[in-house]
Amino acid sequence: MTGRPVFLCIVYSVLFLSLFSCSSAPPPDFDEDEWLEKARSADLASLYANHRNPDGTFFNPWLQRTPRASNWRSKEKRQYDDFSPEKYSHVKNDYSYLKDKNFDSISYAGHSSMIIKMNGETVFTDPFFSNHALILAKKLKLKFDYSQVPDKPVVLISHNHYDHLDKTTVKKLIKKNALFLVPLNLKKYITGLGAKEVYELDWWESIQLGPLNYTFLPAQHWSRRIGDPGGTVLWGGWLIRGSHNVYFSGDSGYFRGFEEFGNRFDIDYALISAGAYEPRWFMHYAHMNVEECIRAAHDMNAKIAIPFHFGVITLSEEPLLYPLYEIDKYVSEHPEDSERFRPLRVGEYLVMEKKGP
Repeated sequence: MTGRPVFLCIVYSVLFLSLFSCSSAPPPDFDEDEWLEKARSADLASLYANHRNPDGTFFNPWLQRTPRASNWRSKEKRQYDDFSPEKYSHVKNDYSYLKDKNFDSISYAGHSSMIIKMNGETVFTDPFFSNHALILAKKLKLKFDYSQVPDKPVVLISHNHYDHLDKTTVKKLIKKNALFLVPLNLKKYITGLGAKEVYELDWWESIQLGPLNYTFLPAQHWSRRIGDPGGTVLWGGWLIRGSHNVYFSGDSGYFRGFEEFGNRFDIDYALISAGAYEPRWFMHYAHMNVEECIRAAHDMNAKIAIPFHFGVITLSEEPLLYPLYEIDKYVSEHPEDSERFRPLRVGEYLVMEKKGP
């Protein structure tokens, strides 16, 4: 590779690294108990407060993100338990059942890509089926067969980071006449890729599309793509209400929003981010570890919790499949929670339980 491609690769590498702090200052001390107390001390009313700066950028009014002036990679890495990655490796799946309108299910297609079949609809969350997120290559490269996708699927985007808003995948789904639900200030980008039907929502706003109702909910995260100053697009999670209530967290740190969602909604299935969490001093604000994923599921009183955000691409220091091991370990130590937590390997799916008699 020579000339312009090499130059662009260098430029993108520098720009990508600029999204994170990379100075040589030593990592700050981090106390899990102090962080939990801080997260839990936020005022629930702040979840409904103004979250837009005068310049139009967005922020989390309950607890703002503090920029870190240190290299995020630890010199002394955490020691992880020995575990068998083969036990948690991906499962082959051709997704042929997506064409069956009556096959209510939740499939894990890796990272934050879930496929929900409910009330005859096919719903994708943060679909990411290409092999790169900007310059980062996937560790697990799987070819997704778009011919199995029914016409007019619904695509939910949580925020605009490259591993959640994948332009290549979006364009493929546009060819399937996909409808898109996106955060504020993202509609222009999606229509620019060719989408014909795009709905843009603020936190707590809802829209009815066919048999399903969609509500955009707050999350503790941030947004940025190359070329923007950060925060120009909102971020959040989604609640899908139909024959079941399904919550998708998107990327989020642990915050009191989960408690409020539990107060307001009867959540049958909670799809909760639990990956890219080490080192904790750097990742704690925007990403949950497994312990926090478990806490969030209890806060929401979710009947069934499915963790995600692992298995295909390395964004942090914990092993790629370690969250599955940690969930397994937790369930083995807490058998009373064995029915609540249903971890899925990449490619696995869960058939939704029938309601009523």
